[in-house]
Amino acid sequence: MCLAFGTVGIACSAGCRAQPVSSTGMETLRFTDFGAHVDFVARWREREQTSKTTDSELRSEETIFEESIGLETEGYAYHPNFLEFALGGVFGLVQEDFEDIIDGRRRHESNTGDLTEFDLDARMFKRKSYPLTMFAHRGRGIVPRPFLPSLETTTTNFGITWQYVSKKTPSSLQFSHTDAELTPLFVAGRTDEDGRQTNTELRFETGYHFNDRNVLSLTYEHRMVDEEPFEVDYDADEVTLTHRLEFGDQSQHDLRSELFYLNQRGTIDIERTRWREDLRLKHSDTLQSLFQFEFLDRTRGNQLSNVPDVEERSILLSGSLRHQLYQSLTSQLRLYVRRQEFEPDLEITRWGGETNFNYRKINRWGVLYANYGFRAERNDHRGESRIREVVDEARTFQDPDPIRLNNRNAYVGSIFITAEDRVTIYQRGRDFVVRTFGNIVEIERVPTGHIANGETVLIDYLFSLGGSFELDTIAHNFGIRQDFESGLTPYYRFEWQDQSIDPTTATGAIAEDITAHVVGVEYRKTPLRLFAEYEDHDSNINPFFSSRFGASYLHRFGTGAETSLHGRWTDTTHGAPRERDIRLLTLEGRYRHPITDNLTVESSVLYRNGEDSVSRDTEGVDATFSMEWSLRQTDVTMSFEYSDFEDEFTENESCALFVHVKRRIWQR
Repeated sequence: MCLAFGTVGIACSAGCRAQPVSSTGMETLRFTDFGAHVDFVARWREREQTSKTTDSELRSEETIFEESIGLETEGYAYHPNFLEFALGGVFGLVQEDFEDIIDGRRRHESNTGDLTEFDLDARMFKRKSYPLTMFAHRGRGIVPRPFLPSLETTTTNFGITWQYVSKKTPSSLQFSHTDAELTPLFVAGRTDEDGRQTNTELRFETGYHFNDRNVLSLTYEHRMVDEEPFEVDYDADEVTLTHRLEFGDQSQHDLRSELFYLNQRGTIDIERTRWREDLRLKHSDTLQSLFQFEFLDRTRGNQLSNVPDVEERSILLSGSLRHQLYQSLTSQLRLYVRRQEFEPDLEITRWGGETNFNYRKINRWGVLYANYGFRAERNDHRGESRIREVVDEARTFQDPDPIRLNNRNAYVGSIFITAEDRVTIYQRGRDFVVRTFGNIVEIERVPTGHIANGETVLIDYLFSLGGSFELDTIAHNFGIRQDFESGLTPYYRFEWQDQSIDPTTATGAIAEDITAHVVGVEYRKTPLRLFAEYEDHDSNINPFFSSRFGASYLHRFGTGAETSLHGRWTDTTHGAPRERDIRLLTLEGRYRHPITDNLTVESSVLYRNGEDSVSRDTEGVDATFSMEWSLRQTDVTMSFEYSDFEDEFTENESCALFVHVKRRIWQR
């Protein structure tokens, strides 16, 4: 890279007047744009932590200065259609000075290091049927975290993509490697560990188009994932073969076939083979049917937990009808049966049906929505108790309510949570906590962790289910909502479930009867939104009452300024066997104001106050103020952060100042 920039420097000093020319008279290398800038960055952060249970105190202060120069250029070799590139780099020095005082003991350190960032994007043969793209990037960023020091991320990634553009056999080959280092800005005396994520991926896709209605596709993917400090490390190979066939007089029907194979080795060993057939028939403009067949064979082992491997084979058959009556009523009926066999001697057969009706009617007051659903199901278990696996159970964290796993008797050590990208791994204790009562497992989001409120995560876990028993379920659900033109929306939801188990002494399964009512009202009138909701959830396993109130205000002023205010209050009381009272108040405000074309200021405040009779009470405030200012060739960015978060054990207070000055010194 240094050699590359040396070449750029030589070309800029002499080549701006004359570009290198080959013996044939064609330019071998041409630079079309040049630029350079200097940067100065200053960071200061101070943090204090006081224990409420002991006399322990911690105070830390950190100062960082960065001075760098950046160069960037664009150009091509021989011809833009042969090789076109954009190249940039940042080089500089970093000086760090930090100290901490722990229970009166002082420690001081100073470090000096190098700063290197780069960007390379190149395209070859962009007008040919075999274009090639190459890239290499290294950059740093700041990820804010409420009530905790922001994370500094240093991400290095490089890769290559080759495509074969063809109507008959389109193909592509991709390779990428990403290495992300996560370092809290607060360094000295911290309890937050550095993190590192490494992901290497090779992906090949191809297909053959017999015609527009008959397509065969093949995908192969190899992944290597390594996460620290989680000690998660595995390699995985995936192969997917799919076929799509459209048939009928107007190609209104289609048959989709898929054969999938996964072999994952490492911290979590998984081998999975799946064969799926989906047949969709369109009988008329208002009537459609769907038939599905699936065969699954999988095994799973987990080095993070001391449980035996899971071996399962299953077959699923299902059929459904969907009818559309004008624009008002949509009806759907589905019947299904699934047979599962777990080694060595557990068999589960599940069959049932469900029907749903969705109604929409425009009336003189607005729009009326209503829905009704009915489900009947039987689970027949035969054999000894065995370990079962759940993969990618999608759940959404919504403060202050914990997530309750769908299955009981879960092995806590097998719980594995990732983001929806299936790459970002969340750590127990730092990002979430697990609580058990009886054979029920609850997962709570840690407010200072990496999981955001409202985020959907994927949960893998193992649970024990066995013994011979039959579990019958009948369930109804109903909802109605009227959207008035005035902005007022009252609504009501009802859920009823009746379960019976035979014999009643079966282990690993509990019949749950539910009667739940939700009554609420919402008012929307730009820029204001208000809502109030009450839920009465009667259950023999998880009964609770919950009141929820919220308000939000969004407004854009004529000056271009924008403001948003949000508030939410939740009061939930859980009854026996898990008696618990939870109250949570959150207030958030943001304001952004472009004072001039060159000057913009922005501020935000987040307040959280939680009371929990089982978990710890929490209270915190997080505030930021930032400014962006541009004057000719100079850009100035400044931000100030303040956070104060406390629970029943500690109180943490921190503040930070960030200043970035960028001066463009050359542009052509």
